[in-house]
Order: sequence, then C-alpha cells, then structure tokens
Amino acid sequence: MFVCLGNICRSPAAEGTFTSIVRKHNLLDEYHIDSCGTGGGSSNWYKPNGYSYHEGDAPDSRMISVAEKRHIDLSALQSRPLKKEDLSYFEYIVPMDHNNYEAILGAARYWGAKDEDVKKKLFMMTSFCKSERFSDYKVVPDPYYGGKDGFELVLDLLADSCDGLFNFIQNNKIKT
Repeated sequence: MFVCLGNICRSPAAEGTFTSIVRKHNLLDEYHIDSCGTGGGSSNWYKPNGYSYHEGDAPDSRMISVAEKRHIDLSALQSRPLKKEDLSYFEYIVPMDHNNYEAILGAARYWGAKDEDVKKKLFMMTSFCKSERFSDYKVVPDPYYGGKDGFELVLDLLADSCDGLFNFIQNNKIKT
C-alpha cells in the first residue's frame, strides 16, 4: 500500500510503477497493489464522517501525462483515504514522506491499533532507493505545486525505489 497526502500524485505513481515492475516479472497474481492518501490536508479524514479532499478523484493530469510517456497507465486509479482495514490487510505500508508516516500512525492510534504493530509494516519509500543519484532523498518530494520537472523527478525516484522494494519483498518471502 503506497501512501501520500492526497493520493493524486506520488502514491498512484508508485502504485503504477510497482505494478509495471511486478507485471514484467509475471507475478501480478501474487501481489495486491494499491495506493491511498491521508486526507489531502483534512484533519478528520480518518474519523467517522470525516472528509478526504480528493476522494474519488483521478490522479493529477500532469502525473498521468508524465507516467504515460513511461508506459505506466494511471487512468483507472481513483483517490481514496487509508482505511482501518488496510492496516491489517497489507503487509507493507509505504509512505512517501514523514508527514504521511505520522498521519498513518495517528489514524492507526485513533482506530485502536498499537504503534509497534503498525510500525512493523511501515517502510519509507526512499529507504528502497538503490541509485547513488537518490542517496540524499529522505522523502519523495510532492510535485503538486511545481512544474513538469518535479513530476519527472518523482517518477525517476519511484522507478528506482519501486525496483528496490520489489527486490526486498522477493528476497524476504517465506520459502515453502
């Protein structure tokens, strides 16, 4: 589960990028890949009757355009907030930045989850970067308020880190 603020730029791009990698390895039937947001800036997104700013929206048109040039299709994706069920369903929850990380923990606490249980599943996206080019990146920057170059950078960073995440998951599968 990839997580960003509004689920319209970074996390859908990560979902699409990771799906592309898994598809190349013919392993789609072994993965459930999804993305979500932490309310898009709404403070009550995780509470009953809470509001998530971008819920139901398609990814940002600029991200769709840049991703299409890399043969990554985001057109069918729709924004949604993280749900309580996601905490138990997904083995890996991958926030794009520290605010996302803290928002996930805050929602999880509200829903009654223990920090230690949730933290076992949380992995910062940039922790899977392999390229020296991205060694200084501690977070995936939000391209929303910038230009095309920011979207290109995010997709470059996600291509590298999603490849690293795929290798990490494959290497850590329980052998039967």
